[in-house]
Amino acid sequence: MATLKDIAKEAGVSIMTVSNVINGKYSKVSSKTITLIQELVKKYNYVPNLSARSLSMKSSKLIAVFINTYEVKQNLFKDPYISELFGELESLIRQYGYYAIIRSIETIENVSTILQNWNVDGAIFISQQTEEEMNQILKNSKCPIVFIDSYNKTNPKAIMVGVDDYKGGYIATKYLISNGHTNIAFAGCYSETNAIVSHRYQGYRKALKESGIPYNEKNLINTFTRYEDGVNIGRDIANRKYNISAVFAAADLFALGLIEGARINGCVVPNDLSVIGFDNLDLCSLVTPKLTTVSQNVKKKAESAVNLLLNAIKELPIPSQSITLDVQLEVRQTVQKLSN
Repeated sequence: MATLKDIAKEAGVSIMTVSNVINGKYSKVSSKTITLIQELVKKYNYVPNLSARSLSMKSSKLIAVFINTYEVKQNLFKDPYISELFGELESLIRQYGYYAIIRSIETIENVSTILQNWNVDGAIFISQQTEEEMNQILKNSKCPIVFIDSYNKTNPKAIMVGVDDYKGGYIATKYLISNGHTNIAFAGCYSETNAIVSHRYQGYRKALKESGIPYNEKNLINTFTRYEDGVNIGRDIANRKYNISAVFAAADLFALGLIEGARINGCVVPNDLSVIGFDNLDLCSLVTPKLTTVSQNVKKKAESAVNLLLNAIKELPIPSQSITLDVQLEVRQTVQKLSN
């Protein structure tokens, strides 16, 4: 098998020149030399020794991507949001010359063990961590870490990227109110430790209060937000378990399930029930009726996370430890205006 030295000798250039071409560093190499080296690499089927490179550069070029799992055999990529976010992250990580490795975790202890045994340059968490969990991870980890969709007010070392969840809950509820709805349910996995859903819920409460609509605790539907959970809640709504005319759902996938469950039991969206989701998945514009939802920019979220992490890895200045991206309402077909 040809070595880097063999290719350099046959091309009549230095080993450093060959290394630069292989790693995409073309600024000081002529196009003719680049073509020659690439042809030789292909001719000899040369594959760089990543382990040797890692030792020499003191960098593995590996970035770990973590996601929480709550069921041992759960397929996390059934969630379109997770699939889209990881896809954007992997593409960017690859473009910058790194390799993404993904791992689901059940407990924070798993993270410490993995990071201590894997030789990774950095890590990204793409599912929410509580403040306590984030602090524990940061305490036991030596590499830079970026948290997506997590909140931390106490740890200055926490690097975070998220969206304006509070505004999302507010504008969704405000839009329903502007269409004549006063009996509006909030559906999501609500708890004080679930900061994402809590912020969306607080935005929902603010819109009600601002419009003089009394809060009804029966309109808080505390539920997991998988598609099947939405189907079950949709059936309940159709069966008059809730006295509501509209639902703000904390996740699109849940909202789509809710619409289907309501339909199965004879409740038609938007004629009988108005629904707004959160995320703006591609699915929202492919179903009938098309889902009105709070739109977040997943691509921008991934770009922000990767840029922050690479700056931290390279020990470059980070202007802000926390980036909050804007959201907006994507109006489609699932909200009905009520007549006076």
